[in-house]
Amino acid sequence: MTQFSPDEYLPQDPVAQRVRKVLVVGGGSSGWMAATMLATALSKDIEVELVESDAIGIVGVGEATIPPMQLFNRFVKLDERAFLSETQGTFKLGIEFHNWGRKGDQYLHQFGAVGREMDALVKLHHWWLLGRSAQSVRDGTNYPEWQDLFVARAAARADRFAPSKPQKDKLANRYSHAYHFDAHLYARHLRKVAESRGVHRVEGRITGAERDGESGFVSAVVLEDGRRLEADFFIDCSGFRSLLLGSELEEPWDDWSRYIPSDRALAVPTRRAEGGLKPYTQGIAHNVGWQWRIPLQHRTGNGHVFASAFSSESEAEERLLATLDAQALDTPRLISFSTGRRKRAWVKNVVGLGLSAGFLEPLESTSIHFVQSALERLVDYFPTRAMDPALQDAFNRRTEGEWLGVRDFIIAHYHLSEREDSEFWRYTRNMEIPDSLKNTLAVWRARGILDVDGGHLFQLGSWSSMLIGQRCMPGGVHALADRADPEFAAAEMRKIAAECRAAASLLPTHADFIANYCPASPPEVVRA
Repeated sequence: MTQFSPDEYLPQDPVAQRVRKVLVVGGGSSGWMAATMLATALSKDIEVELVESDAIGIVGVGEATIPPMQLFNRFVKLDERAFLSETQGTFKLGIEFHNWGRKGDQYLHQFGAVGREMDALVKLHHWWLLGRSAQSVRDGTNYPEWQDLFVARAAARADRFAPSKPQKDKLANRYSHAYHFDAHLYARHLRKVAESRGVHRVEGRITGAERDGESGFVSAVVLEDGRRLEADFFIDCSGFRSLLLGSELEEPWDDWSRYIPSDRALAVPTRRAEGGLKPYTQGIAHNVGWQWRIPLQHRTGNGHVFASAFSSESEAEERLLATLDAQALDTPRLISFSTGRRKRAWVKNVVGLGLSAGFLEPLESTSIHFVQSALERLVDYFPTRAMDPALQDAFNRRTEGEWLGVRDFIIAHYHLSEREDSEFWRYTRNMEIPDSLKNTLAVWRARGILDVDGGHLFQLGSWSSMLIGQRCMPGGVHALADRADPEFAAAEMRKIAAECRAAASLLPTHADFIANYCPASPPEVVRA
């Protein structure tokens, strides 16, 4: 029998293989999230440095997020009160969509689970669909909408908010939250946290990169004044410029504009609107594209996403300014973009984050999440200086799966619209869609089953909110529910909706909660 020594399975000179320095290329939300995360997660003998130029602006126009951001905040030990106070932040229970299915339609993609399930095997939307067929409903008796079976919907309608408690088995706690905040102030806040944990910031504009002749790895970036910044590992957060991943390493771009034709956005802040402080983002469809509203403590972030093939910039600006609900604080700023992603996010010793890796329009507030999830994967697969190929492949596979899943979710919003009032909506309604989305919609339309991988970001609550909200109804209910009494199901739906309203009525107003928990401070950081 051949004898093996344990030493044969140990890496040769492991100390020499360790990553000694990580350089984050670019600041903004992505760069400072990366610096904060790495400074928190990596051993203290790994140097984390960030290079950015004050002369280069960041794209951030105000951010709306989704609930997993709570995990990022906990991991990097952010104080929630301080974070929200310093970024003019507010809370978010979901996204309210206007005019997407048809003009006049409105629904909330709410965060969290239904108020309660009726059955351990059959999901509640089947019972809701069954209840719609009851004779009492056909006779005109009031019947709740699908969204009414979520506590978050009832709370959002009344502009109420308080964080849910950990006991998720109780109806009153079956919702979650995310945040709205000023992106510039968020980057500033994270910079303060990161630097307190040892991150070194370098001011300078990058003009080039140096590569190792044998491996092709990036060995250094060169600044405008001639300085060289060396590192073992580079995190490219240089925005749409994608200085390392795109320009230097020439990683190919996968263009998704055939599915999502929007390629422009106009952004403008307004004064905070009169009345209550909304605990949700709004996405309002226009005859070309859509408009966002993000409520902050000191102002409202507004923007209009549109497609240049269907609308001029002047027409888009006219639409945006005509639909603002308060006084504009600036002139609209134009942002041009391409929808798609680099085929690989990790190439050699460079990982692209944020806009340098790809872009999906902000319809479902996923921009920050893509950065967060990539950083979580990077910590899971953190390499040696050899940049282990197996780790890169695993990272890239998981990254691709997440991007494709979100891509399909966003495409579905456009494709499922019944609007015929413009060339834009006729195009999105009739365009070819990816096979993966075709399969998801086919299974849903058959019997209301959601055939989406369990690891995907958006699950049944999200998809059902969008599908039902945009009138994409299944042809039938689950086989285990379709023999039940529709009147019984309808009565139970009314009870659950009433329970959700009662639970929401006990919450404070969003404005009062903010005033007591995280009022904006200090005032001198307010940006118009």
